[in-house]
Amino acid sequence: MTPKAFEFQPGAILHDAIVGTFRAHGKSFEQWCKHNGITPSNARNATFGQSRGPRGRDLLDRIIEAAGRDFVARAYGARIAQYAADLKKGAA
Repeated sequence: MTPKAFEFQPGAILHDAIVGTFRAHGKSFEQWCKHNGITPSNARNATFGQSRGPRGRDLLDRIIEAAGRDFVARAYGARIAQYAADLKKGAA
């Protein structure tokens, strides 16, 4: 049985993780968009989940691959954990 691939939930946390990963590698989200002929607004729509059709999902996958899937997964996981911790603090 093949393990299921890690799935990202589009939104602000994923977008921040992607942008942060590009920056950590000395690149920028906007530079990647320009180099690939994609408007930053279309790319943001994909990362925030506002473009959920096949083209939006394909674009999101391309962006994650370009940033580095493993790095994005770690940054995303860390941001989710921090968000959960912040929620827990607020509930106390």
